[in-house]
Order: sequence, then structure tokens, then C-alpha cells
Amino acid sequence: MRLIGTLKGEKEAFQFYSFLQEEKIECSYEPDSREEDTFQFWVMHEDEVDTAIHWLEEFKKNPEDPRFIVKEHPIDTQGIAEDSSAEEGGEKEPLPLRAIRLREKVRPKMPLTRFIVLICALFYIWNGYQMADIAKKDKDPKQYTLTPLMTELSYDMPTAENREELSKEIFSENRIGDDAVWDGFYGVALGWPQSKAELEAPMFVQIRQGEVWRLFTPVFLHGGFLHILFNMLWLWMLGRQVEERTKKWQYIAVTLIIGILSNTFQYLMSGPLFIGYSGIVCGLAGFIWMRQRRAPWEGYPLQKGTIAFLAIFIVGMMLLQLVSFFLIRYQIADFSMNIANTAHISGAITGIVLGRIPLFSKGAV
Repeated sequence: MRLIGTLKGEKEAFQFYSFLQEEKIECSYEPDSREEDTFQFWVMHEDEVDTAIHWLEEFKKNPEDPRFIVKEHPIDTQGIAEDSSAEEGGEKEPLPLRAIRLREKVRPKMPLTRFIVLICALFYIWNGYQMADIAKKDKDPKQYTLTPLMTELSYDMPTAENREELSKEIFSENRIGDDAVWDGFYGVALGWPQSKAELEAPMFVQIRQGEVWRLFTPVFLHGGFLHILFNMLWLWMLGRQVEERTKKWQYIAVTLIIGILSNTFQYLMSGPLFIGYSGIVCGLAGFIWMRQRRAPWEGYPLQKGTIAFLAIFIVGMMLLQLVSFFLIRYQIADFSMNIANTAHISGAITGIVLGRIPLFSKGAV
């Protein structure tokens, strides 16, 4: 169900609703609480939205056009057709219940969002199994070992063979250690100026060798139950809204662009060891916020309080990261934070930018 626009006057609203019924476009209308004698029009099926918007624009130009003069239909005052069947005792079903039932009937199934949630859940279980298997073989709790799945799906993880080849070009000059990999600008800043040589560590090693899936795949991995639960709940709420109001290719493109850019900025800042879908979650929130501002008729139901909560979370984590940096940099305290703040910020900014691009609006071809 999507909001396509508003009309002034109850008579005009009823007339236009009757016309849409003649055109076999399933819809409803209701009073707009923000403006007196104004009615909002909602279309049930996404594939009928563009046609309904076209007719609404034509109707506003000339409501007296003979095309819009149609026979009245047996409807209630909210524009929902009467049911031919009655409840026990001859009473019709209450209007709110019928409206909810109608919305549930036409609500899309959101296959892409469901598929992403399923993939993340399967990878979480798979990675957990590998971690348990490693724990059985390695009894040293101080040793941190990546699972094979994390090694294959992380943003960039040079192997021993890569390091041996790279050592002939870079490491032989003894500028950095022979086991160095890119550790991010954050690590360099913490150890400056002693860490200056680390800027010469190789970057994008696996990706330059053709493993381009690493640009995106870290988003499928999660480090704990609360981590994946938090991200999947937000994805379920935000992803479904975007998928319901965009074409499949648009939803996929928005997800890929946000994921790749947020991952890349996080890699540049902190190195390859980061995982999680939260960068895309923040990007979807930014995308929805911008679409609400530029095209409110698309009907995104995200509340301002939800946007404010995410914004406060991102800003709060950024401030804590700055505190952590100064405490560690000047050896005041060891207050480390293992949160991908760069992915959150860059993801949100990317989503906002994409929300301003007409290519990702519902009307785009």
C-alpha cells in the first residue's frame, strides 16, 4: 500500500475514488489530519501506483473531465468496498478490521529482505560451528584465530603466499615487517610518528587479484547473537519499507552501493577485520529519511523518533571513538572500542545521497 497524493474536498475524493474503481485500481482514501477537508489516497498494489499517480494529476487539472464521470459504487465513507458477506447476526465487519485485512491481503512478501536475513542467519550458524571446532583444537584462550569463513569473506586478507610475493617488492627494503598488512589510518594515527612506515603496507591485495566479492561480503558475518539480532531487526523494519516501494533492481543497487562504500571506508580506517550489516542499515535509514523529504507521497512510514534514535546512536559512538582515541594515544587508559563507526557514518551519508537521485525513485525506469 502506498500514498500517491491528496485531494481537497470530500466530493472530489469520492469521485476520483469511483473512477479508480472503474479502472480496476484497488485503493482507499482517508482524511488527512494535517489539513482540513483534505483526503489522502492509498493504492494497494505497487504495479498500479504509477498509473494512479498519472490519473490523479489529470484529475487535478480538470475534475469535470467526462472521463472522470462514473457510476457510483456501494462503498463506505473511507473508500473501501462493502463486503457482500456479513458477520453472524447480519452485522458487517468493523471498518478498521476490514482495512487491516485488506492491507494484509495485498502486502508484498518482501522476498529480497527475507533472503538477506536468511543468508546472514546461515552464515552466523556456519561461522559459529567453525569457531566451536577451532576451540576444541586450540586450548589457548589468548590466541585469536579467524575462522575459514571469515578469512574467505573478510574485506581483504592477504595469505602467506601473497606476503611472500609482496616481500620481494616492498618488504625487502626493510621499511616494514614481512608480516604487515594494511591496518588502517586509525592504527597509524595512534602510533604516529613511529607508525609512519605502516602507510606503505599493501592494500586491496586479494581484491586486486580478482576476489571482488570481498568488497561486499563482510556484511553477511556477525560476531555474536546480539550483534546479528540487532542488525536483522533493523533490516527487517527498514529493508521491507524500501523493497515495498522500489523495484527489485533499485533495492539491490541501493544495498550493494551502500555496502561496498561503507565497507571500503571502514577498511581504509581500521583495516580488514570488521563485519556486520549495520553500515547498510544506517544507509537504508538515510535513504528513507531523504525520500520522505523529497517524495512524501511514496508513503515511507518511518517515524521521526526512529531516525533520531539512529542519528543519536551514530553520533554517540563517534564521540566515544574520539574519547577512546585520545585515551589510548596519550596512554591515559586502554579504552578500546570494537565498533565500525566509519561504516555507520559513511553508510548513512551514502544512503542520503542515493535518496536524492531520481534513478532510485519509484517512477524511475
